[in-house]
Amino acid sequence: MVVTMMDYIKEQKQTCKSIASNYEETLHSFGQVIQNKNPKNWLIIATGSSLNATLSAKYYMEKMTGVSIEVVEPFTFVYYEKLKQTTDLILVISQSGQSYSTIEALKKVQEMEGIPKVALTGNMNSSITRYADMTVDIGCGIEKVGYVTKGFTSTVLTLMLMGVVAGNINGNLTGENKLQEINEIENALEQIPSIIERSERFYKQHAEELINIPRFAAVGYGPTFGTAKECETKFTETVRVPTQGFELEAFMHGPYLEVDDSYGLITIQTNSIHAERSNKLKNYFSTYTEHCFSITTENEDNEKTMSIGINIDEYKSPLLMVIPFQVLAYRITLGRGIDINKDIFEDFDQVLKSKI
Repeated sequence: MVVTMMDYIKEQKQTCKSIASNYEETLHSFGQVIQNKNPKNWLIIATGSSLNATLSAKYYMEKMTGVSIEVVEPFTFVYYEKLKQTTDLILVISQSGQSYSTIEALKKVQEMEGIPKVALTGNMNSSITRYADMTVDIGCGIEKVGYVTKGFTSTVLTLMLMGVVAGNINGNLTGENKLQEINEIENALEQIPSIIERSERFYKQHAEELINIPRFAAVGYGPTFGTAKECETKFTETVRVPTQGFELEAFMHGPYLEVDDSYGLITIQTNSIHAERSNKLKNYFSTYTEHCFSITTENEDNEKTMSIGINIDEYKSPLLMVIPFQVLAYRITLGRGIDINKDIFEDFDQVLKSKI
């Protein structure tokens, strides 16, 4: 039986609940690093969906821990960046554990004594584990479909839980606050099946329109900038039409000028003071293109707006807000007649050596 992208989308609740149930054991060694080193300036190195997951979790992690987190792509780090003297913890993320550029970044810092190097991966037998001081299992296993879904949410969740653990250890988060955060996360995970159902209904309602849009943009802010970037990654991987993920204000500084009557605009609106500005953007361009949609945490379903049905706080929202984009990517792909189980550019990794 062929495993599909939708199979993994539907596995997300079970996988994430398992991660949340076992986080204390999984992150025990990481907690000891925080206890011993009390790092204040973290560097996270990631690319692709791992980078998008990092951008999704970064602000929650900073809020929980009180630390400063810098995020950089591995290729840029290896060839252009200098490690800041203040950096005192390095996290390197590769779901497959085989990303060439990510492993090279880890090799670059391997000999730097006194800075803990932590690898996060879904494959504990992969190459990346050989170059880190310790490895954290993100708990998703190996996805046999190349377009990751449950690996993305597993990475976001693991990073958020690392933030909770570190914040509790360094005193930024009380024991009571820690339990409250864990409870809210666990409650959010229970909503995943209903969000998948809502996304399926939304696609069916707009299927004919969505499969014919030649260009998409997703616009988020704060934590959901990572969601917008993951929309970019998933849509370009599967739907295979030009798609970009933008930060709200950045979109207003030039990119909006390409909007025409065929343009597909998806705004991401969370429980934030910025939701009103995002809605104004959608309403403005609704007079120029009929393809303006919103994904929101508010209970506000209408013809062009899909609510995820839970008013989750904006810092945790990336755990759930990505799911509609995963479902839409899969369904639009099928609607366009694209077989994503069939490999294209089969010799790409062999020629470009992006994976080892």
